Amino acid sequence: MQLEFSIPTKVIRSVSEITNLLKRLIEKEPEFQNVWVQGEVSNYSKSSAGHVYFTLKEDNHQISVAIFRSNASQIKFLPKNGEEVIIQGQVSLYSARGQYQIIGRNVEPVGIGALQRAFEALKQQLSNEGLFDEAHKKPLPKFPKKIGVVTSATGAAFQDICEQSRKRYPLAEVLLHPSLVQGDGAAQEIAEALQAMNQRDDIDVLIVGRGGGSIEDLWAFNEELVARAIFASTIPVVSAVGHETDYTISDMVADHRAPTPSAAIEHIVPDQDELFTRLNSLDTWLRTTIQNQLNGHEARIQDLETRLAPEQRKGEIYQLYQTVDNLDLACRSAIGRNLSDSENRLHTLAQRLDALSPLATLKRGYSISRKTDGEVLTDAEQVSVGDRIEVQLVQGHLACRVEEFLSEHQPSNKETDFPKNGDKT
Repeated sequence: MQLEFSIPTKVIRSVSEITNLLKRLIEKEPEFQNVWVQGEVSNYSKSSAGHVYFTLKEDNHQISVAIFRSNASQIKFLPKNGEEVIIQGQVSLYSARGQYQIIGRNVEPVGIGALQRAFEALKQQLSNEGLFDEAHKKPLPKFPKKIGVVTSATGAAFQDICEQSRKRYPLAEVLLHPSLVQGDGAAQEIAEALQAMNQRDDIDVLIVGRGGGSIEDLWAFNEELVARAIFASTIPVVSAVGHETDYTISDMVADHRAPTPSAAIEHIVPDQDELFTRLNSLDTWLRTTIQNQLNGHEARIQDLETRLAPEQRKGEIYQLYQTVDNLDLACRSAIGRNLSDSENRLHTLAQRLDALSPLATLKRGYSISRKTDGEVLTDAEQVSVGDRIEVQLVQGHLACRVEEFLSEHQPSNKETDFPKNGDKT
């Protein structure tokens, strides 16, 4: 009997083929598609592109973790070196190194919830920046005319706000800017709604909030985007997230916090019943005050009438008459004296003026001689022999001709020959 030996075929494979074969085997294994792995974080790093890498250790074992940017940007808690965490993801193989790893989709800290850890981290950050400081809190208006509300259009929160507003202060108008209040995109919509409301000039106060829910449901109000939109609002903001005990980041950064949406209205608007009560009290106080004043004046008048009898009042009136008559006589006498003194002064001034008048000089025998051009003659050298001159007397004028010049003390013996056609004027 002849024995036959089979020699196995020699198959040579490349490194990449083996690596890809292992990668396919790992990725096809159902148990590797969604795993939860606990360990301690080391070698943590974050690339400029936003990808996160670290090693998960346990005693002498370790496995690499990669969380790509699309997932890293959505995770509310990213770990630090030395922290104990639970990683959710898929087991894969990194071909370039021939190393298996976990492609992470979520991270949770051991011993504390991821949301709570994210909440504490953001709270500390915003507190350090001063967003919670009382110095930045704006006062609420006493009598708002228009109230803006940022919440879901279909939730009970807006209905509660409207109902409470109608009961307490129907003069205020409520304006809704609808927004998502939970889930993906809620924080972005809330922030955009706050910015849109601030573009208006008729909103006196803003309410941002929703009804109650789990911490996951309320998480949009713990987002940094919403916190910064509230802080940037020039309109006073009331945070009204429906929970009584726990505070959200929105509560801390808002100008005022209300435990529920309906309670927000109680803080914002006055109660009309209380206003009516106060008005009635003021009306009663004013009426009482005015009546007391009138009663006081009436009592004073009666007291004056009692102290002054009718006979005394008549005598007082007569005395006033006499006083008026005496004042009238005194005034008339003073006016008469003033008129007489004025007439005397006027007569004296008229006499003085008359004595200085050129006419009074002419009456005493003097005359005024003028040349034909009106120039007054004061010197004989102003004329020549044969010149015609005019002489003004008290009554009338004379037209004359110069015949000769005489010395100052020489009398004239020559007969004056007047022109035949010269007459007195």
